[in-house]
Amino acid sequence: MKVLPICSQPIKNELLLQVNNQSSNKSVNSSNFVAEFKPAFYMPSFAGTGKSFELNLSEAELKDRTSVEKFIPIQLIDESSEAYKGLAQGDKETLKHLIRAAEYLDPVFKKMDNPHNIEFENYLDNLIKKGSMRAYLTKKLYDGQKGIIGLDTQRNPVILAKGFEELPGKGFYPEDLSVDEFHKIVKNMLENGEANEVENILNQRSIVIRNGEKLKAVDYTEYFKDEFSKAAAELEEGAKTSTNPLFAEYLSNQAAALKVNDVNLDCKADTLWAKMQDTPLEFTISRECYTDEMTPTVTRNPELQAMLNKLGITAYAKDTIGARVGIVNRAGTDYLLKMKELLSFMASKMPLRENYEQHFDAGKKTNSSMVDIDVAHVSGDFAEYRGSITIASNLPNEDKLSVKTGGGRRMVYHKQIRDSKYIGGNTMQKRLDALLDLSQHEYFNTQGIHDFCILHENVHSLGPKAGLEGLGIYKNKIEEFKADSGAFVMFDELRKKGFYTLRQEKECVISYLTGYVAKGHDISEAHQVSRMLQYNKFLDSGAITVSPEGKMLIDYKKVIQDSREMLEDAVRIQLSGSSDVARDYIEKNTKWNDALELLAKNLISADKKLNSYIISPLLKVALRK
Repeated sequence: MKVLPICSQPIKNELLLQVNNQSSNKSVNSSNFVAEFKPAFYMPSFAGTGKSFELNLSEAELKDRTSVEKFIPIQLIDESSEAYKGLAQGDKETLKHLIRAAEYLDPVFKKMDNPHNIEFENYLDNLIKKGSMRAYLTKKLYDGQKGIIGLDTQRNPVILAKGFEELPGKGFYPEDLSVDEFHKIVKNMLENGEANEVENILNQRSIVIRNGEKLKAVDYTEYFKDEFSKAAAELEEGAKTSTNPLFAEYLSNQAAALKVNDVNLDCKADTLWAKMQDTPLEFTISRECYTDEMTPTVTRNPELQAMLNKLGITAYAKDTIGARVGIVNRAGTDYLLKMKELLSFMASKMPLRENYEQHFDAGKKTNSSMVDIDVAHVSGDFAEYRGSITIASNLPNEDKLSVKTGGGRRMVYHKQIRDSKYIGGNTMQKRLDALLDLSQHEYFNTQGIHDFCILHENVHSLGPKAGLEGLGIYKNKIEEFKADSGAFVMFDELRKKGFYTLRQEKECVISYLTGYVAKGHDISEAHQVSRMLQYNKFLDSGAITVSPEGKMLIDYKKVIQDSREMLEDAVRIQLSGSSDVARDYIEKNTKWNDALELLAKNLISADKKLNSYIISPLLKVALRK
């Protein structure tokens, strides 16, 4: 599970954002901007479909969206950082290989996201070479959001080519496959005795293609063989220079898992990864299921779901790939580890706990690790900015074999991405002035938001884990709601235990609720659904009151009380295993009201940011010959 911050390629042209975007907010002369492109690092294989493209945004809108105040950089560490300078030489060499591996996986994400992303990128590159300023500016947004279609911070769609819309199956399924046809084909295949193939179609790690009147699953290791093989080779080289034997073993096993369709290899790599508490480096290939909305639709078809249940087949949403490279920050990690010993205590405070088993129940041995990292590079799912960007994750998710077999989990927090939310002159003070009653300004601080994030990630490890696939497309939405509500509850429980002070609790509540006000109504994404559920509850109960001028006054005690109710609601929904129950709850409690509209208008006037992009200086270091 991942946490998103306030407001969460093929490597052919090095419009690698640190080159292009370091000057992205300067005026660009159309006669010289082509020179910013550099030779290919990796030209991925891609069979184009001949799709024609027409740029969707005008040059005026593109210039506005990529202006200094609206297109904000997220700066990762460079060679001058203490974290990098403190590495042993062997680990510096390993770091380069890890960054290169991450970049080989970037086009994998883009192909998963939209079947035309790579074609569109090539199209833009050709226009740029011919001197098109409009294509150049479009490419900036494309690189920031990692695709043709994204969202800005106001939850408005940013569609870079005309005639495109979000596909429920993204790039995981044929783009002309409707939900109804999908259900019909799967039902027919089951009736024809093809249950094994259906199970492969409905698993987490396959791209689905047409096979005559049927469908066929192609495992990621086969479909993305070129990219996976190149990434694996870099991991194997990185293992040779690593100074840490456990990390080297992990890299070797992760490389092996990229080459063969074998969930046991994934499991072994994941289990080693979860054990790594004292390694100097961090490398993750994320496998998260937030974007595929085709696979979970089977839960809304009673006849089809009954057939699957009879055969013992579970429909799992497809995993989207991202990669993260970092250097473990010792001070930040030590702070996190104070929480690790309290997980069993927190598990004991979960509602309805007699109805399910938890990973951290008292007396149950589990493997887990927690690290804060200085971020060296991110790609794919970790790097796409679509209204927000990931600032932390708790992986593997519960559907993975390593978790099911007790292999444990790992929580990783992204220091530079987290810190970037509060850089930019007086932006945060403007946010406070626009949103929060003056009497409560003293309680806002960034540490309060970080503490909330830590507890949010820990709560992901708690609560029900079995039967959640029955929630279908609402599974992740309810899980994020559980984690958000549980964070406040656990803060209160830990305050009672003496871990936090009453002042810190008040700071956490006020800081989070000020930091996560929405700029617009959107319940298509899990984190946004969770926040709408929370703010609706707090406004209805009086935990938040909004003045006629649009300033919040927050009753932190009432927030905690409401959060206890919402945490129990979330757990009850998970235990129900019903997508209908989840849908009804969300539809009832995510309304957009006058108070939220007033807050959104105030926030937009104070914070002009619409999109962000990554600047990764160490990528250039990794690409040096």
